[in-house]
Amino acid sequence: MQPPIECHLPVIYGQQTAFELLQHNTELTPENLSLCFEHGAVWLETAGKPRRLYDKTCQLKRGHKLHLYCNESTLTPCPYQATLIEDMGSFSIWCKPGGMLSQGSKWGDHWTIQRWIEQHALHDRKCLITHRLDRFTEGLMIIAHEEAINRQFHRMFEQHRIEKTYRAIVSGQIASETPIIASTPVQGKPAKSVLRVIEYSNSLDQTLVEIQPKSGRKHQIRIHLAELGHPVLNDRQYGREPFTGDLKLQASKLAFKHPLEQTALSFSMLDSDLLRL
Repeated sequence: MQPPIECHLPVIYGQQTAFELLQHNTELTPENLSLCFEHGAVWLETAGKPRRLYDKTCQLKRGHKLHLYCNESTLTPCPYQATLIEDMGSFSIWCKPGGMLSQGSKWGDHWTIQRWIEQHALHDRKCLITHRLDRFTEGLMIIAHEEAINRQFHRMFEQHRIEKTYRAIVSGQIASETPIIASTPVQGKPAKSVLRVIEYSNSLDQTLVEIQPKSGRKHQIRIHLAELGHPVLNDRQYGREPFTGDLKLQASKLAFKHPLEQTALSFSMLDSDLLRL
């Protein structure tokens, strides 16, 4: 593919569509330009606030500004598929595969779970991200379908009213019959994770553990396990070689009260999909 393209165009004359303006100012084929819109790589700036523009027929107004960012990933279809676990109407629970993103970039958002759901599964429903998983962590995520519900979930996560449980396969043997508490600060902030051993394989010299983070720092579980001397298998940032496949970290369970009805809810990975030694 040609080098990445960035295009920043002030709208001087109205009465033209976003597609027409970009077509006259880039060398992209009509097919690839359409993909840029579909894949969230076109931004419309009004009053200094850029937002993704998916509608290529949008009529521009004088004073607007159009931005386009196109690279190889922009034009590459998302190779991953999310799996629906439960549809609760105003929100749904999905399993994100390792490799799928929780957040897009200026180059597009079609590799994110929420945009993938809009494009491939729930075509008539808005999908809003309530929390994130690292790109190479698989597991359960909550997707909101209403703005009010999305705000509720954000508050619930901020107030630690959603219990998250992870599984990980780590290097070496962790010999403990009681829970281990890891409390090393992460990025200079207090952090706490509770670790429980599930199983050890002598032949693999690997331990399957269950972790409940009690705070929500970035990479918290991976950092805490590495600090304990038992990094997550295939953790290319905090672990150790050899790296032989996908990151062995999985968000396996979510438990919380329904944001409106206050009934207790619990969602788990399918038993056949649970991370195992």
